[in-house]
Amino acid sequence: MNRPTRFALPPILIAILTGCGTSSSEKRDATVPRATQPGIVTVFAAASTTDALDEIKAAFTRRTGTDVRASYAASSVLAQQIENGAGADLFISADSRWADRVAGKMPVVNRRNLLGNRLVIVVPSDSTLKLATPEDLVSDDVRHLALGDPDAVPAGRYAKQALTKLGIWEKLKGKVAAAEDVRHALTYVETGAAEAGIVYATDAAVSKKIHVAFEIPANLTEPVRYPLVLLKREARNPSAEAFYDYLGAPEATRVFEKYGFIVLSDSKGNKK
Repeated sequence: MNRPTRFALPPILIAILTGCGTSSSEKRDATVPRATQPGIVTVFAAASTTDALDEIKAAFTRRTGTDVRASYAASSVLAQQIENGAGADLFISADSRWADRVAGKMPVVNRRNLLGNRLVIVVPSDSTLKLATPEDLVSDDVRHLALGDPDAVPAGRYAKQALTKLGIWEKLKGKVAAAEDVRHALTYVETGAAEAGIVYATDAAVSKKIHVAFEIPANLTEPVRYPLVLLKREARNPSAEAFYDYLGAPEATRVFEKYGFIVLSDSKGNKK
């Protein structure tokens, strides 16, 4: 039986991915503190939030002087790091499953659904491939379909849900290039390593190297939700609490919406 496989990339593309898949803040914070430090906020956030969150945390730092450090990766990877003791104050997951897992094993001060998103099918900007519906992905012209790993990465799991509901997953899974997170899936398409990919609309919006061929109807997946979790640390961190609140403030809302996120009505949340 064919299974989604991790794409065997040429060395030059591996080098590209290693360089462009990590933001400057992620490089700086490769080793995060294992205990909360006063005046410092450590956020573990889904890779798809990178651009918006970088802008928001910079504005928060200008306003308050607080150093906000972000580590971006697949929600599954971040959840496991938190469980293993990484010193995160906040966790922004791209789905409820990984937020639930963390909340089930770690003490939580507060939690709310912060954002929503949509899935789109993308092709390289210079592609001549014609995709009018998801079913067109079955075409022999699509040899590689880039997704976040459907067994772990939320964007890939949502994509599998949609393709399964359409009845085409079994036909497509043999050509799936399973990426470690949604931004790497986008890079596969940008570089032409995959003829098509399924990513979030917000990821597509920040790239000039791809073209959106089709938006996947929302009713084909469970709702795409980004829970925001404020974790309880050994010592209370008022700066982390302030940033948790700021992520629901009008200034942050405008940034999230600029990048195409849907800011949810319950984003202000209630304390648990």
